[in-house]
Amino acid sequence: MSSKTPALQISKKEVQKPSFNYALKIVQEVCEEASVQSFIRQYYPNMYEDFTKVYSGNQDVPFVSPEAESYFRDPATYEIMLMATTELGLSRTVAKEEFGRKGLAILEKLVTENILIEKNGIVSMDGPINANQETVHKLFTNLVQMNYDVDAFGSKENWLSLQYKSVNSSYVLPKMMEVYKKANSDIREILNSPNSKGTDIIWAGMVMDTLTKKSDQNTGVLQ
Repeated sequence: MSSKTPALQISKKEVQKPSFNYALKIVQEVCEEASVQSFIRQYYPNMYEDFTKVYSGNQDVPFVSPEAESYFRDPATYEIMLMATTELGLSRTVAKEEFGRKGLAILEKLVTENILIEKNGIVSMDGPINANQETVHKLFTNLVQMNYDVDAFGSKENWLSLQYKSVNSSYVLPKMMEVYKKANSDIREILNSPNSKGTDIIWAGMVMDTLTKKSDQNTGVLQ
């Protein structure tokens, strides 16, 4: 695979038609301080139509910087990033209690690098945030592997289930997508309800796909 940046690969036409996720990463790289959504809307209106479908319900939520996304993916820092980016934020006292001196050092580094901001003794990130699919995938994997309490299943209100069957994916996937979008919207509504305010951090995720990857003739190939 080429070591060139995605933007340079596109400019040299080494990628004829990148996937949506790859194109989004390119946009994040080149738009610098500008809003990802505004950049796409202005320069890639066709992509913006897909963007509003893919990010239905949170298409206006700003994306964190690529530097910040790397800390959401890192198994050593994702929990600190999650705690700091809730409405409560994260204090140094709590960071030390939960993660020890090493966690406190990580928090200090995140503040020094301006990944997180500190105000009145609370470290946080302003407002709601969004991330690209690679980051969401890695964060989801970290949470399932290290934060899902398997031993408590049945005695605690946690949930993990899996279903699979041979089907016509052209028929099933669009219908399941609507179910997942509706469930995602319902979960967001519950989490944002005034009655839900508290200090417990709850995470919920949903995923579906085909067992094997299907090739797409319209997707460019990196040389």
